[in-house]
Amino acid sequence: MNSPKQATVGTPKKAATPFIIGMRDAYFNALYKIFTKDKKAILVSADNGAPTMDQISDLSGQFRNVGIAEEQMIGMACGLALEGRRPWVYAINPFITFRALEFIKLDVCAMDLPIVMLGVGAGFAYDIMGPTHHSVGSLAVMRVWPNLKIYSIADSTTAAALADINYRDRAPQYVLFDRTGLPDLYSGKDVNFNDGLVVAKPGTDGYIVASGIMVHAALKVAHILQEKGQNIGVIDLFRLKPVNEELLLKTIQKAPRVISLEEDYLHGGLGSILAEIFVDRGITTPLLRIGQPDKFAFEMGGREAIWRAHGLDEAKVASKIARWLSAS
Repeated sequence: MNSPKQATVGTPKKAATPFIIGMRDAYFNALYKIFTKDKKAILVSADNGAPTMDQISDLSGQFRNVGIAEEQMIGMACGLALEGRRPWVYAINPFITFRALEFIKLDVCAMDLPIVMLGVGAGFAYDIMGPTHHSVGSLAVMRVWPNLKIYSIADSTTAAALADINYRDRAPQYVLFDRTGLPDLYSGKDVNFNDGLVVAKPGTDGYIVASGIMVHAALKVAHILQEKGQNIGVIDLFRLKPVNEELLLKTIQKAPRVISLEEDYLHGGLGSILAEIFVDRGITTPLLRIGQPDKFAFEMGGREAIWRAHGLDEAKVASKIARWLSAS
């Protein structure tokens, strides 16, 4: 079994902020190179665009826009796959998942078709647009379908690498992007993205397991706790199905505590995934689950305001973990 890659990234320092390419754009740039070599590859959009997607849409016969019709988008992709094409589909995440769920269940997953579904706007990324555009709950409803592989990524380096991983894999796949550019964690680092997880920060007193934007939040939480004398590591679990259980358990085998941190409902989310693995494997390591409580978020003021209202901001998360550690 491979040893887990450790790509220690530390805590971001306050400095001049460099230009950050969004993970969606990094993915489309990498996908464009694939499309120029494989004319059977095709992208179908539900009236969602991006400047980096334009280079793909300009390729002859390799792009379709179905309009605001996510169910039809999935249906068209399935037809294309059955005719020997290799489809990617792209839309805002809550619409590509919740709105088209029956089509994904029966047409993509039950038929085991090589379709890659790209959803932009993880968690509360579309913050002020309310529950209609929030993605919380998408992991719970997507991970139950057989054959489907699920990715939730934290930076643009991962996104660029994932495009090729998706292309080489003939399984149905679902990729969740954040809406905006996040600091790059793994640029220039030796990371095997085929592993499905990365040790973003090693620790001795426990590990926070997170994905997407919450990896960045977890690193900030770990820094707060470090100042209190608690050395907490961070694991970026970006492949959420199937989880690389052997590597995950090897990574945390000496950890006295494990915490899951997610911008998602606790019911059926990342914490539930870890709890299921622990129960099935007989792991008795204490597990603390931190995520969205069982309520909708109607708060205005942006993503951070939602986090503060529901106990997901770094200060509250660090305080909760510190109390849990001291009480153990």
